[in-house]
Amino acid sequence: MKPIIDIRLREKDIDNIKNAFGQSFLPGDQLWIFGSRVYPEKRGGDIDLYVETQIENISEALKAKSKFWVLLQDNLGEQKIDVVLNYVGSAELLIYKVARNEEIRLI
Repeated sequence: MKPIIDIRLREKDIDNIKNAFGQSFLPGDQLWIFGSRVYPEKRGGDIDLYVETQIENISEALKAKSKFWVLLQDNLGEQKIDVVLNYVGSAELLIYKVARNEEIRLI
């Protein structure tokens, strides 16, 4: 896992992401950032976030994801933010493996 210092985001933005996550998901759920923002030498403006939640109901998991995304837009301003959601019972997707390989855990 890469150190959090390498993230190309301001500390204030990282705090806003963590706060929005805490308002949207369950205690014990986990959040990572991955993609170009974890590499200081790369360029790219989108923020790629990977969430593992213990929410078992797909409808509730998607509601939590939507709430999280809206809070992010409110707190960070309108920008491209991708949220990859891995919930209990979901199939193992390739994007989960990609996110885990590039990840920096925020929560």
